[in-house]
Amino acid sequence: MAEVSLAILQSASTGSKEESLESVRRLAARLRGQPDLVLLPEYMMFDPTGMPREEVYRQAEDLEGPTSTMISRLAEKLGACVLAHLFIRAPTGRVWNTAVLYNRDGGVLGLYRKTHLFDAYGYRESDFTEPGNELWKPLEACGVKLGVAICYELRFPEVFRVQALRGAELIAVPAAWYKGPGKEEALSVLARARAHENTTYIAVASNAGRNFVGRSMIVHPMGYTLTQAPPWQWVLEANINVNEVTVAREKLPMLSHIRKDIYQY
Repeated sequence: MAEVSLAILQSASTGSKEESLESVRRLAARLRGQPDLVLLPEYMMFDPTGMPREEVYRQAEDLEGPTSTMISRLAEKLGACVLAHLFIRAPTGRVWNTAVLYNRDGGVLGLYRKTHLFDAYGYRESDFTEPGNELWKPLEACGVKLGVAICYELRFPEVFRVQALRGAELIAVPAAWYKGPGKEEALSVLARARAHENTTYIAVASNAGRNFVGRSMIVHPMGYTLTQAPPWQWVLEANINVNEVTVAREKLPMLSHIRKDIYQY
């Protein structure tokens, strides 16, 4: 299937889990089409900004918890793959910042624990988050070979390059991109750069809570923005043609030009 229907539910998180998840439910009810793949933002369960580590851990859940069950049922109801974001309790007293992919029948296809934590701009995600130790391995999901990265990882080109070399056609990015001078522009520049340099679609599902910029977007493999949401709660729907990845890589065969023999870290 060359054409894939995407939907981004740009929900708005608060410190309340119930309010945050109600935003997700409300936006899901506003879907107009029948998407193949639905993307949700980072921190969709709740906004942990300023919370003590113990409170983040208390509100977090297990993979079999009520929030995961809610998303599983949503995937089954829509007949779509759904990429959600959960805070999952780790045995260290911290949480894993986790992207979870659900299949059309509600089963879990895969999960990814954020590997690069946002300790920048005076924020310390590592105070309450345990990092993952392995990148997502792209897999077939409802018509597209899907890669995954989370928010701050847009600033790490290696995360995207490895997945592109492993065959990713679309890399989904759940994000809670904090507001600040130049931050909206940075989000756009980074998403477009990651798409262009890897000739892959990038879809950013960005939180619209009061601390975050919103502005979810879908970017073409040649690096231009196909569609973008405003800063507030929004449902972004668009179709992508997976064949455009092949066309882009024929026009611009950068991935085959990589000089692996001269790169060292």
